[in-house]
Formats: sequence, C-alpha cells, structure tokens
Amino acid sequence: MLTVLGLTSIAAAGAMIWQAFLIRSMVSVWTACQAWNWMIAALLFGLLHAILALPLLHVSPAVTSATAYFATTMLLTPLVTLLGARRPGIAAWHWFVVLPMVIILQWPAISQLLGSHGRAQIELNAPAIMGVLVVLVMSVGSCVGTGSAAVALCYLSAILLLLASATGNKLAQFPVTACAPILLLTAMWIARKNLEGHFTRLRTATTTSQRTQAIGEMFSSLYGFSWTRRVQDRINQFAPRERWSVRLTATGFKRLDGATPTPDELQQPLHAFIWVLTRFVDEKWLRHVLSAENSNAPSHPAVPPVG
Repeated sequence: MLTVLGLTSIAAAGAMIWQAFLIRSMVSVWTACQAWNWMIAALLFGLLHAILALPLLHVSPAVTSATAYFATTMLLTPLVTLLGARRPGIAAWHWFVVLPMVIILQWPAISQLLGSHGRAQIELNAPAIMGVLVVLVMSVGSCVGTGSAAVALCYLSAILLLLASATGNKLAQFPVTACAPILLLTAMWIARKNLEGHFTRLRTATTTSQRTQAIGEMFSSLYGFSWTRRVQDRINQFAPRERWSVRLTATGFKRLDGATPTPDELQQPLHAFIWVLTRFVDEKWLRHVLSAENSNAPSHPAVPPVG
C-alpha cells in the first residue's frame, strides 16, 4: 500500500511539472515567467524527493530530509521572484535576492549534514524554521484577496508539509509527505485553469473597458495584491493632473459615479495603463490585445487558446 502511495506521489510530481511548463508558456510575455522558471526547477527537486522517499529504495533519512528541505527552500523562490518581477531590475533580483535567500536558508541544513558526515537526519532549529516561515508569510500573503488565493493555499500546505518533515518530526515523514506533490499538482491545475479563464475573458472582450478589466484581473492573479495596488496607485496619480473622469479599480477603469466609461473617456488613461504595465509585460503584446481589433475570434493570434 505504501509503495502504491509513493508511486502515486511520483506520478503527481511528474504531472505538476508538466502543468508548470504549460503555465510558463502561457505567461511568456509577462515578467512573471521568470518566477515560473524557478517554479519548474523547484518542482524538479520535489520530484526528486518523491522518488527518494519511495520505501522500495531504502534511502537514508539524511538524504530524504535534506532533499525535502532543499525542495522547501526552492519552492520559495517563485514567490520571492514575483516580489521583484519588474523591469528594469528583475535580472539583478535573481542574483542579489533570490539566490542569497536560498543559500542563507540552506546553511543550517548543510552544517548539520557536514557535521554528521551525512549519517543523521537533519533537524532544523527554531531560527531556521522561522526564517522559512517569515519568507513564506510575506510572499504568500500577497495572494490573499486575489484570484490566486486557492493556489496559494494548496502551495502553502505543500511547503509546510515538506518543512515539517525536515524538522525531525516523525509524524511528518512518509507517507504524509507523499501528499505534498498532490497538493502542488492541485495548485498548478488551479493556476492553469485561472489563466485559461483570464485568456477566455480577454479573447471574448468586445470593448476597451472589458479588455482593460481582463488584463487587470490577469495581472492581479499573476503578481498578487501588493503589486496590483502599487500599479493602481501609480496609474491613478495621473488622474487629477490630466483631469480624468475615471479611476483604475480592482475591476478595471470606472467613472467616479461607478458607471462604465466610454472609449473616449479611456483614451488618455489607456496610455498611462500601457506605460505602467510595460514594466511587467511585452508592450507590443499589450497594445495588440487592448486594440479595437481584438475580436472574439477564437483564432486571435495574441491570446493563447485555452484547453
């Protein structure tokens, strides 16, 4: 029975990597694709842990606990990458923030493995655990209140399972850790379905207002609440000076009385919308999908087909 559960976990790990590759191709025009590069690498280590944890292999606890913790720290990298996923600067963010975070968080485990010569299971102390939890709370918290809340919940649960297994807690070892790839697969599946929904709404949008709303919702789903509010505030700073009759909200541009704006009212705000978002997305793609030619034809070249 344990072997069947282990093989199921490995199959789920393989499927979650496939889902991540699909999502990576869907967001290739966004800077968020950089986070999905890290995600694929992290999921590969999740697959490695699922394989090594298989009872048939009889791998030492030192190795399985080390791979579980390394997978845990790697799973934080996509979340941290999103916090700096703005051009220019995202390239430096990898080298000066993400990689140092991995090294710092991994150092306690490396020290224990070297001290025991790889013969004893790692048992993280409270400061090491708190370091992971602080990063986790800061990054996952940004997804609360967005369309990615369910993704964040499943992703968070998987990370906590792997983290618990690296603390020496006997209740958090295999077969409990076999649930982590299943949770990650669920998170990937929900994320892909969310993106497909955003692209469907963008493809079928017939007005400028609907298209900006679809792009705004997609941005919120990809980057979280913090970046969404910062972008809204940045765009709305132009409103008093330019005397706009609209403001950017969580549901797109709205008139001050809450009504849907006309295309003429959106002409100036749309320039600011594009200018700010080009820090995060390819400008040519953005202008194309926001143009009046974006009809509901399923073969629209700028929007990937769903399914």
